[in-house]
Amino acid sequence: MKALLFGRRFAGLLLGVLFATAGLIDPRVGWSQGAALTPLPVVVISVSVTIWPAIVADRKGFFKEEGLDVDFINSGASSRSLQQVAAGSAPIGSSSMVDTLRAIGGGAKVKVFLNSLAVGTHSLIGGKTIKSVPELKGKRVMTGGPGDITNLWWIAMARHYRLDPQKDVELIFSGSTSARLGALLAGGVDATMLSTPQSFKAIENGYSDLGAVAPFLGEFPMMIWHVNEAWARGHEKEITAFARAHDKAVRYLSDPANKIEVSQMLAKASGSSLDEALKTWDVCMQVNAFVANGAISEEATARVRDTLLASGDLKTSAPPAAYVDRRFMAPEPR
Repeated sequence: MKALLFGRRFAGLLLGVLFATAGLIDPRVGWSQGAALTPLPVVVISVSVTIWPAIVADRKGFFKEEGLDVDFINSGASSRSLQQVAAGSAPIGSSSMVDTLRAIGGGAKVKVFLNSLAVGTHSLIGGKTIKSVPELKGKRVMTGGPGDITNLWWIAMARHYRLDPQKDVELIFSGSTSARLGALLAGGVDATMLSTPQSFKAIENGYSDLGAVAPFLGEFPMMIWHVNEAWARGHEKEITAFARAHDKAVRYLSDPANKIEVSQMLAKASGSSLDEALKTWDVCMQVNAFVANGAISEEATARVRDTLLASGDLKTSAPPAAYVDRRFMAPEPR
C-alpha cells in the first residue's frame, strides 16, 4: 500500500459510486470470479494501527475476494473523515467513536457499523524521574484536548489513582501525538498520552511507562467504521462484504503464526520500522485491541454516550441504535 492520497483510481472510483447511486450499477448482483469489482472509496485518518485490519484485508486480497475494489483516501483527521462521509464525498470512513457520536448528536447523517480498534493502544508516559501516576500531583500533564479521547483516558486514570484530573495537575492540551512527544522530550510537560510507536521511542530513551490506558474506561471503542446513512440504504451488500473481509483480516492479524507478516504490512504501509510494528502487535494482543466479529455492544455505546453527556460534548441523549447500526456486526466471528 502506498501513501494513501487522492489519486489511485479515484476518478474511476468516484464515477463508479455515482453510477451505483444513480442505479446504473445494480448493487444486488453477486460477485464471481472474473466479474468486475465494485469500486469503494473509503476515507481514513491516516495509515496506522487504527486501521490495521483494513491494511491486512487490502494486502491479502480479502476485499477483492468479497468483490470490492477498496481505495483508501487520507483525510488527516477524524472530524474530516466524518465531514466527507456525511457530505457524500465517500460512502464509508474511519473515525473515533467519540467524534462520531458527537457528529451524530450534531445532526450528521452517518451511522457506526463496525468496530475497528476496540481499545486504545496509548500509554501514559512520564518524565524520567516520574515513576508512578500519584507522583504527577502538582505536575504538568498534556492530553489531546478537553473533548479528546486522550483526555477522557486521563480523567479515568487519574481518578483511579485518587487524583483530581484537573485540580491536582496543570492540564495542557495538544492534539498531535508528535507535538505531545516533543513537549515531553523538551521538558515542557511531566507526562502525556502517547500512541505507538511514539510511546516505544520515549521508553527507549529512558522515559517512564506509567501504564496502558485501555483498562481504565472499560469497554470503550476507540476507532470505528461509519457509513453515510442515505448511501447505506441501497448498499447493504457492499457494507456486508466490507465487514466480512474486515472480520477475516482481524482473525488473520490475531494469529501468532502471522505476526511477522502482518507487522511487515503495517511497517511498510505506515513508514514505521518492523521492530516498532512487532511491538505494536504485542501491545494490541495484550489489550485485545481488535474484535473478530466487529461488534460494539449496546452497553459500550451507552458508556461512550454517557461519558460525552457528562462532559457536555453531547447535549441530548439518544438510544444506542441512534448511533450504531448493529446489523453488520456478526453475532459470532465470521
